[in-house]
Amino acid sequence: MALGVLHAAEVPPLTSATVTRVENHVSYGKVIGDKSETRPAVPNDIIKANNFLMSETDSRAELKYEDGTLVRIGQNTIFSFDAATRTLNLKKGTFVFYMPKGKGGGTIKTPSFTAAITGTVGKVSNNIIAIIEGEITLLPSGRKVPAGFFARINADGSIDILPFDMTKAFDGKLMTFNGPLVSLPETAFGSMLNYFQSLGRDYTDVNNLPSSVNHFNPNQPTPTRTPTVHHATPAPTPVPQTPTPPPTTPSSSPQFQFSPP
Repeated sequence: MALGVLHAAEVPPLTSATVTRVENHVSYGKVIGDKSETRPAVPNDIIKANNFLMSETDSRAELKYEDGTLVRIGQNTIFSFDAATRTLNLKKGTFVFYMPKGKGGGTIKTPSFTAAITGTVGKVSNNIIAIIEGEITLLPSGRKVPAGFFARINADGSIDILPFDMTKAFDGKLMTFNGPLVSLPETAFGSMLNYFQSLGRDYTDVNNLPSSVNHFNPNQPTPTRTPTVHHATPAPTPVPQTPTPPPTTPSSSPQFQFSPP
């Protein structure tokens, strides 16, 4: 507890964040007493602590804090943050985050996890936290999750910490939809989704594993190929010719005879 008080006293709070990009349907919610009001979020909105962003299907948004921290929320997500404790709160859905080193760190809180973060890049869903750069500490257990590993809570409440393939760690819409996250290469994040989905097939007792990951990097259906219409100069209309009467003896080359439609 003393460390927490010291942390709060020395580190600037996350008092607000600026919306830097919105894609499709994202709402900015203001908490007023025990009620809330929402309106469409737009770039340059200033999100105050304890208010929230809420995204719909196939929608996402990016937030930037004064200390350089970036958060990108995925579809079907409700996200808020607390100023004094520098806590990023996920009520549901998914987000990716970048918190620069040496800025005081913070906390991530989901319905399943609480974790202390420092200079870290990672992905968060309801029951998975995956670390791409840096390290987090799960609370209250103190277990560490280093880069290249993810923590997952199981249906029985146990927590697995497992590796994932870092060469496939960065593709996906949230990692690139407003350019690459700071310090990360431009290609990378959503192939990790395939790894998580394979885990979902093997561990069917995990709460929300497939759905929580799909909220973050949804499976994209194979698009139906639309026929390409080429607008070219039309060929001249052929001039009708008087047909030559067919011979009384059938042709010996039927492949050259054209039957009417």
